[in-house]
Amino acid sequence: MTMMKCGHAANATEAGKPVCVVCYGIVPGADEIDTDAPDLTGRESKCGYCRNVEPSSPRLAYFRHAPDRPRDSHYCGCRGWN
Repeated sequence: MTMMKCGHAANATEAGKPVCVVCYGIVPGADEIDTDAPDLTGRESKCGYCRNVEPSSPRLAYFRHAPDRPRDSHYCGCRGWN
């Protein structure tokens, strides 16, 4: 998975290039690939709704690396996908 400079894993493409639709047009770096991908070894990610904790991985839905916080964040699907 490709990490974007906004901190999220790429979750869409525009003109064939990876982008973050969560931040696109709002946060700088949403359309820039982060070539210094973070080392996620030993980090955890917490769902922002149900607080479910998983090992950090860009493969988690809406994953966002937050190096300034104890845990990264993602969405686990607890409120559905619609």
